[in-house]
Amino acid sequence: MTGSRVVVVGDVIDDIIVVPAGPIRPDTDTTARISRHAGGSAANTAAWMSSLGVDVDFVGCVGAGDRERHSAALRAHGVTAHLSEDSELVTGTIVIIVDGEQRTMLTDRGANSSLGVAQVTDELLANAGVLHLTGYSLVDSFTADELSTLIERAHAHAVLVTLDPGSVGFIDDYGADAFRDAIRGIDVLLPNHDEGRLLAGVTDTAVDGTEAMLISLLDLAPAVVLTHGAGTVAVARRDRGVERVDVHPVEVVDPTGAGDAFTAGLISALLTGVDLVEAAAAGVRVAAVAVTRAGARPA
Repeated sequence: MTGSRVVVVGDVIDDIIVVPAGPIRPDTDTTARISRHAGGSAANTAAWMSSLGVDVDFVGCVGAGDRERHSAALRAHGVTAHLSEDSELVTGTIVIIVDGEQRTMLTDRGANSSLGVAQVTDELLANAGVLHLTGYSLVDSFTADELSTLIERAHAHAVLVTLDPGSVGFIDDYGADAFRDAIRGIDVLLPNHDEGRLLAGVTDTAVDGTEAMLISLLDLAPAVVLTHGAGTVAVARRDRGVERVDVHPVEVVDPTGAGDAFTAGLISALLTGVDLVEAAAAGVRVAAVAVTRAGARPA
């Protein structure tokens, strides 16, 4: 890793966040607080990273007529946006129903499926320190071969490659074995606990199995950082074993985007040259801020 800039590639979404005042009542009204935000895991991560002072380029795809709106939203956080437009598909949209620390997400990927690896140019990769990807793009944008070639191109520029798997549901749809094969070659894998279980093939939910899970995941990348909601963060490396980072409880307003904020804090810290465990602790601090406000991006 030689550069100080980050290239983030992936999804940009219109989030509709619904926080019901009580249990949802079928076939009638339920009072709720509904807000609309620019979102998408990759775009959120870029926004948080830029808010931390990092020079960030974001590559994504939106529906016709939405390029300036989403570019302006990213620009407001200091992100340089490289957005293409799809003439037929609408900008991706997610309805997020929040229940405490749990969320139900109804997703229309929309124009995100039109994102192509050719948009990540060698010019963007030159002098970058990190290329950050999410698994969402593998589901419907990139083929496994295209992702492998992109990772090789990044490494040719001495760029560290990080990946957030993104979604248990989408990994399951894609096929866990196929997903594992597709992401081999990345440098740092950033799954949450459920994604880690699926990718490691841990089927007994009654057993924690974190150590065995991490050993299995180290077959995919030389470093793995596993998050578990409000629980401890585990950092595993092939040459150093497993280390833990404490997570201190905070009052949660909206957990949407907490993982993206964590990733942003971790990558931003890595760029300063700190150890991965210290970088994970920085990610925890940023995520603690993210959950205390509505929406998935910085205020």
